[in-house]
Amino acid sequence: MKSQANTNIGGASLGPIELAPGIRASHAMVFLYAAFIGITLNTFVNFIQPYVLTEQLAIPESEQGRVSGNLVFYAEMVLLAACGVAGIAADRFGRTAVFVTGFVLLAVGFSIYGYVDDYSQLFWLRLFFACGVACINVMVTTVQADYPQEASRGKLVGITGFCIGLGALFLVLVLAPLPSRFAEHVAPVLAGRYTLLIVSVIALFSALVCWFGLARGRGHADEHTETVPWLESLRLSLHAARDNPRVALSYGCAFVARGDLIVIGVFFSLWLTQEGIAQGLSSADAVKTAGLFFGLVQGAALLWAPFAGVLNDRLDRLMATALGLALAALGYGAMGLLSNPLGPWMYPFAVLLGIGQMSVMLASQTLIGQEAPAAHRESVMGMFSIAGALGIMFVTKLGGVIFDVWKPGPFVLVAGGNVILCAAALWLRRRSSLSN
Repeated sequence: MKSQANTNIGGASLGPIELAPGIRASHAMVFLYAAFIGITLNTFVNFIQPYVLTEQLAIPESEQGRVSGNLVFYAEMVLLAACGVAGIAADRFGRTAVFVTGFVLLAVGFSIYGYVDDYSQLFWLRLFFACGVACINVMVTTVQADYPQEASRGKLVGITGFCIGLGALFLVLVLAPLPSRFAEHVAPVLAGRYTLLIVSVIALFSALVCWFGLARGRGHADEHTETVPWLESLRLSLHAARDNPRVALSYGCAFVARGDLIVIGVFFSLWLTQEGIAQGLSSADAVKTAGLFFGLVQGAALLWAPFAGVLNDRLDRLMATALGLALAALGYGAMGLLSNPLGPWMYPFAVLLGIGQMSVMLASQTLIGQEAPAAHRESVMGMFSIAGALGIMFVTKLGGVIFDVWKPGPFVLVAGGNVILCAAALWLRRRSSLSN
């Protein structure tokens, strides 16, 4: 990607992306790396969990859906509180400090992950992970809103999604095969432990990259405003939704979009891993096979991201959001038709799933980036993340129970949520057209 630093009044640029005043091309490039590796590491926490449940804790397959759902549910309760703390910390200490803290927490968590030997240890470790995940998620959303000028917002969101897709391929091609490769030489428990230690080193390296490469300060728009107390921040974010239905829709989209992502990160990999073991594969090879299909989902999302970014800039934002929600409903709903997730129908369905996942994620982020009021951006972005955490809690708690009875159930659940919000977006668009 070619970067270009302009000296005109509009500020620097990164290729076609015009950046906000004070933001250099190098800052944007480091942010894209942080999104690339940060969301990947967050996803890997859930992706490697079936291996940990099977090899380290020996939890029966019939209980793994409920256990996985409960672990993520309680972790998201912590993440809810941590999102607010991360927003306040970013306001006081700067975006870079919070980004770095998130990667350091993940580095510590991954270094311990391979040594847990009972459920209670895993439970408390997942709560610890949630603090690091909160820091990274809130900062990806906030910095993504800070760095571009309005005309380039959709482009940056699209390229960010593209980088996140690259990160997913990195997970599939580099990280997912590691347990299988190590298992050729050591016991399965040690294979998982070595893998997790390597991921810990990656997280620590990423912390250093962010520390030296991201822009300093609290953001370009409100460098000298006072820190807003958490309860006041909550009040402002709720009033923004009351006063602007598009902000309320954005919160709803965050609720559904994050639920979508967790279904892929938790239940997709768990379903395919269990099916692989049922068909005679070892745990390590089942994880590797699940990783290949996960890679297909993310590869489709990766290729679709630039197109989605362009559509978000060219279409009315409500129409782009409705389109993204419709594609997600199709992708997740199609999974309910599968009887064998390792069969040939998984290939086209995985592609559709990836397109739907990326569409709703980018559309919701572009919409909230446009609609968040400049005076209360941090508060609204924090609530956007909290809405996502609530979506994860809902999907994992209910989805974990459904999964143990009907494997595609969590996918059908989130498809229904996307349908409801798609109807809401179309209604808002029609109301907006009639009022003009």
